[in-house]
Amino acid sequence: MSINHTNAIFISDLHLTENRPDCIRAFYSFLEWIPAETEALFILGDFFEYWIGDDIATELSKAVAEKLATQSKSKNINLYFLPGNRDFSLGNRYCQLSNMELISDNTIVCIGGERLLLCHGDLLCTDDISYQRFRAVIRHPVVMNILLSLPARFRRRLAEKLRQNSTEKFKRYESLIDVNQDAVLDSAASHASNILIHGHTHLANIHLHQCNRGNIQRMVLGDWHKLGWFGRFDGNQLSLHQFDIAAPDFQAALGTPL
Repeated sequence: MSINHTNAIFISDLHLTENRPDCIRAFYSFLEWIPAETEALFILGDFFEYWIGDDIATELSKAVAEKLATQSKSKNINLYFLPGNRDFSLGNRYCQLSNMELISDNTIVCIGGERLLLCHGDLLCTDDISYQRFRAVIRHPVVMNILLSLPARFRRRLAEKLRQNSTEKFKRYESLIDVNQDAVLDSAASHASNILIHGHTHLANIHLHQCNRGNIQRMVLGDWHKLGWFGRFDGNQLSLHQFDIAAPDFQAALGTPL
């Protein structure tokens, strides 16, 4: 699959849930605001607080799908979704309802002639060995099929338990939250890209890494908590922008990049 655009916007880690109506409103406003010249929106995982299968519809998931489909069609924007560690089971069925295209970790997209490497970010946290082992097991196709065949109440209970364990773990071991620098350089080199964009860590920033191939830009998208974040790339400049979730002013955020 070849993805080519002249510009794009990137978001991740919204963690949408019924308990955060302020975040839901901010996201809907964001979709309505997206500038007319924007060609693509990439959602890089943890879009929902958790996901237990495309076959389990909620009022929130249906409303979000309708909003995505309506806005993308009216604005002629290409939507892409890359699963995160909280919504890795979100699949083609929901993406089709939302008018999104499902992409995977380490997808290369060409924007303005530049090769951008996209991932959620958890694969880069290689210092967390136990998580990487767990990730490999739970995302195995056989395990996934078994999980998705379980009754909804068991899947929901498991998702809530995993969410609780993750929160407690990172309170105890904050050093495991961030990416491994060698993993960043290795990933960029293996995919022949000098621009890497991801979320997951919630540590919003733009980093410059030096290696023998030259400089590598890495944009980390922040989570939508009290502040929200979006990144942009127009083929030349990479920029990261923040706004107030309670009273978002996206246009003003454009004028004050991080």
